[in-house]
Amino acid sequence: MATLHPRMFIAQATLESWLDSGHVDMESSLVVLKNHGRAYELEPAVRFVASVPEGKAPDLIGKVLTERRINELGGEMMGDSVLFGEAAFVVEAGYVGILRDAPAARGG
Repeated sequence: MATLHPRMFIAQATLESWLDSGHVDMESSLVVLKNHGRAYELEPAVRFVASVPEGKAPDLIGKVLTERRINELGGEMMGDSVLFGEAAFVVEAGYVGILRDAPAARGG
C-alpha cells in the first residue's frame, strides 16, 4: 500500500485481507488506512474477467464498472456474473475506491 492512487479498484478479497491484517478500519463506506492517515470512499463495483462464451461480447474484459453504472446501462448482476442482453461476463466483486482524507484528519 505504498502508492496511494486517487482512484482504484479494490477487490473484495483484497479488502478482507486488509481488514484481517489490522492495518485498516472500516467506517461506513470508508476504508481508513491507519499508517497513511488517508481513506478510500468505496462504491460497489466489479472487474470484468472473462466473457461467456469467450469472444462473443463487447470489449469489457479488464474494465471496472460500478454496480450503479451497470444498472444505468441496462446490465443485470447475477452472483459472479453480469449480463448485458445476450452477452454474459464473469466478474470479480469489489469496490471503486476514491481517495479522501481519513475522518480524524478532516477536522469537522
